[in-house]
Amino acid sequence: MQFYLNGYKPGDPDIQPEAPGAQSWAAELPAAVDVLIVGSGPAGTLLAAQLSTFPGISTRLVERRGGPLELGQADGIACRTVEMFEAFGLGAKLIREAYWVNETVFWRPSQQDRSRIVRTGRIQDVEDGLSEFPHVIVNQARLQEYLLEYMRKSPTRLEPDYGVEFIRLSVESTDDAEGGYPIVATLRNVESGAEHSIRARYVVGCDGARSLVRQSIGAEPHGDYANHAWGVMDMLAVTDFPDIRLKAAIQSADEGNILLIPREGGYLVRLYVDLGDVDPNDRGAVRQKYTAEKIIETAQRVLRPYTLDVRDIAWFSVYEVGQRVTDRFDDVGPEQAGARLPRVFIAGDACHTHSAKAGQGMNVSMQDAFNLGWKLISVLEGRARPELLRTYSIERHAV
Repeated sequence: MQFYLNGYKPGDPDIQPEAPGAQSWAAELPAAVDVLIVGSGPAGTLLAAQLSTFPGISTRLVERRGGPLELGQADGIACRTVEMFEAFGLGAKLIREAYWVNETVFWRPSQQDRSRIVRTGRIQDVEDGLSEFPHVIVNQARLQEYLLEYMRKSPTRLEPDYGVEFIRLSVESTDDAEGGYPIVATLRNVESGAEHSIRARYVVGCDGARSLVRQSIGAEPHGDYANHAWGVMDMLAVTDFPDIRLKAAIQSADEGNILLIPREGGYLVRLYVDLGDVDPNDRGAVRQKYTAEKIIETAQRVLRPYTLDVRDIAWFSVYEVGQRVTDRFDDVGPEQAGARLPRVFIAGDACHTHSAKAGQGMNVSMQDAFNLGWKLISVLEGRARPELLRTYSIERHAV
């Protein structure tokens, strides 16, 4: 590692030279930007970090929360996602801090005593030759902090605009667009309630499963619920379960199932606990019914004859199993494909949601954003024709 770039320039080589005007961009929301990103989840933060490297592209990232994520949410980082972070120069940091998922063990009811579980198998978690990087576990908040730090060190010194929520947008015809910025987005300061209009060349909605950007372009999510609930909990516990530091799929005879995921740092453990069927006519009731204590009691029954003494809970949630995907991924539907080029895109949970236990949501969301980011960069830098942006939706439909 050369701590002095090229052997001559002193300072941290990870901090890129500041682009002219970077500080003024960070001061307040401008009248117009090239790309407006709504939502600072995994997809939005990765896209902002990607665009922040290019000072010729003005970018703003708005987030209705008052600050960055701190706890909970997703934690599984697929090999391909680690490869993507290596493109940012963050691969080494990620795998140094992470828990490496090298093996998965399986526990099932004992044939001699069905009330007890026994280990029945052990497999390699990632097949040989899949990637040079491992499957790892890092808290989503920490993963996003890597990207926020990358943004701060980028030529644009990009920072999210927290406490700003998206309200609505409209797309003018190209002939009427003011200065080549055809989108008018209305934003609101969460604290003061004051509204602000901003023009953009492109808007990317990364604002989650209840996306207002998705609603603004008339996209509809379609899919199914399995009417089954799981509780997820990050905990510090004392236990005699022998595989507490291995990824483990645990099935009891009568008490349900657990997916156990060791967390980074060597102490914290995440449990996904099977909570059974959900009444399809009253889905909201499951979150009221299952407290942290009830989730722990269920886990203790599944793990018999081993004990689980939970000393501290860092975070927990209850969710339903379900998969949904939207009928479109931009503001130009199939019936309008020949009319104009897309200007508004959705990525991440705004266009597809996955069951948390499946470990897909965060990884697919960031891969969406990474793919779209290079298309936007290529078009805005004049390296590709705007027609390239049509392929984002086509590729998502193909998946």
